[in-house]
Amino acid sequence: MISKLAKAKESWFFKIISIAVAVSFVSLFGVTGYINSASQNQTVVNVSGKKTTQSEFSYRLQKELNALKNLAGDNFEVSDETRTALADGVIRQIVNESVMDQTMKKYNIYFPRQLIQQVIFNQPEFKNPLNGQFHPEIFKRYLSAAGISENDYVNMVKRMLAQRILVTDLTETFDIPAVLSNAVHHSDNRRKSFKYLTLSPDDIKIERKISEDEIKQYYEDFAENFTVPESREAEVLFIPNEVILKKYAATDAMVEDYFKQHKSELDRPEKRDILQMVFMNKADAEKAAERLNAGTDFAQTAKEFKAENADEPTLGIVAQDELADELAETAFDMPLNQPKLLQVADTWQIISIKNIIPAKEAVLDEMKPQIIEQLNNENLYDALREARADIDDAVNGGKTLAEVGDMLGVKPFNISGITEEAPISDVNDSLQTLDFNETVFSYGLDEISSAEEFDDGIAVVRITKIIDAHLPDIEDIKDKIISLWTVQEKNALTKETAENIANDVEDGGQFVEAAKARGFEVFRSAPINRSETFADLTEAEINELFLADNDSVKIFEHGNNRYVIAMPFETVNYQDELTEERLKAVQERAKRLMLSDMNKAAQDRYAEDFKIKIDYELAGFAE
Repeated sequence: MISKLAKAKESWFFKIISIAVAVSFVSLFGVTGYINSASQNQTVVNVSGKKTTQSEFSYRLQKELNALKNLAGDNFEVSDETRTALADGVIRQIVNESVMDQTMKKYNIYFPRQLIQQVIFNQPEFKNPLNGQFHPEIFKRYLSAAGISENDYVNMVKRMLAQRILVTDLTETFDIPAVLSNAVHHSDNRRKSFKYLTLSPDDIKIERKISEDEIKQYYEDFAENFTVPESREAEVLFIPNEVILKKYAATDAMVEDYFKQHKSELDRPEKRDILQMVFMNKADAEKAAERLNAGTDFAQTAKEFKAENADEPTLGIVAQDELADELAETAFDMPLNQPKLLQVADTWQIISIKNIIPAKEAVLDEMKPQIIEQLNNENLYDALREARADIDDAVNGGKTLAEVGDMLGVKPFNISGITEEAPISDVNDSLQTLDFNETVFSYGLDEISSAEEFDDGIAVVRITKIIDAHLPDIEDIKDKIISLWTVQEKNALTKETAENIANDVEDGGQFVEAAKARGFEVFRSAPINRSETFADLTEAEINELFLADNDSVKIFEHGNNRYVIAMPFETVNYQDELTEERLKAVQERAKRLMLSDMNKAAQDRYAEDFKIKIDYELAGFAE
């Protein structure tokens, strides 16, 4: 188990950052009306003595608000409901962390420093792309971007490992009994067919035309829909990053200097493909070692003796400094294919060397393309900053965009139809953003913007024309009004027709006759089980139909005002004998269905060991 966690093939960084929100130890009820409160040193959350003050809570809530604004944009307005939901989420996260910390303390769960180090070193996000080794600066940048300290992150890793030991490992070993498997199989094999009808606005005919008075009324009522928004035309000078970087491109001297300074980092260390089994007791490990020495396959032996990491008995291809100290020296002193048993912390492990990849000294000519790319990326920030300053100085000195473009070897171009609502489609990809539109709308007629940085370059704009928002003449948009009325009329009639058919059936009428009277045909589905569907119904809707009485009718509304009217028709029970393969599939599905509830039950049980007190008023809730 430990090695499987340490290998961290998936993105541990993002799992760890979000894990506390996903786990729920207790049920917390959100309420509206977020308000500010006074003293920042009072306790908001107290889990058996582990306290979180109001200032700590406020800091974490502000981080969540900032993250939301970064995702949604600066113009995003945080509603009271959203703020309350975020505050509730932060409280959940704090309680989750505190309960896990207290549980680890209660049961004396401790993770060696070497294991934590191994987990972090193996995360792909923190590795240098040039040599695949852990890079402290990259690690620090990730933590800075996430707004957490190194100590906070180490604690998150510990909680993730503890979650695996205390919850996941317990529930994953649960076996589904045969009686439950048969019950699930019986439920799976019960099939039903249904009578159904689909309705959409395309099926509806409008018997009348819109009147002139209605056209005028629509024009007045929906003037906002017909108003043409303010638009602008602009002269744009766009300087791609490649042009800017020419001035700052890495020279041969810079490449050679970088190579000399980072030679030890660029050298590829010896790596080994290491197989590993982890056991919690020595006796099982010794039996497995004997079996390996007799020639049994490593993976097969791991499964046979139920190693903690039986699903993935390997450390993968690693360098010596990526391993915990207890493993590193032994693993890199072993010959190929000769398993060895050793104790690591509180576990017994068998390791075997599957392959050895020799160390390779870095050669300048081979590393040159990668070093150039690295240097250019590092130089880009300074290059963009200086280029923006030079462009602004030139504009402020009276130069036109064409003259500034001549300095850089690029030409300005014109864009029309720029609005605040939607990005422009027929321009450079970097400018197809609302940020560009915002820049255009931040300046007046004939004004030149400051140099603004976008994804792939720098842009400067001059506003050449402003067309004010205006409501077109009614005759110019008459067709648009008729089209809008037609859509709304069909949508209303579609819903009304679906409800009328359902009402007729509920009042004792026949489904087929009720539909036929309105010009529609009722269909019958093939017999299906709960995992199958018809008419694009969702799994939840199929389950609702399976639970419905035989004479009840259901209406399901889908996108684009499409309705499905359905009712049970016939139940068919299929019986067949469960083969071993089928039984295994049924057990796996039943286990998946139960795991979530079992995990929550285990988590809730740990939480019951502690006294949890939450001051919602101090957290800013109105009640």
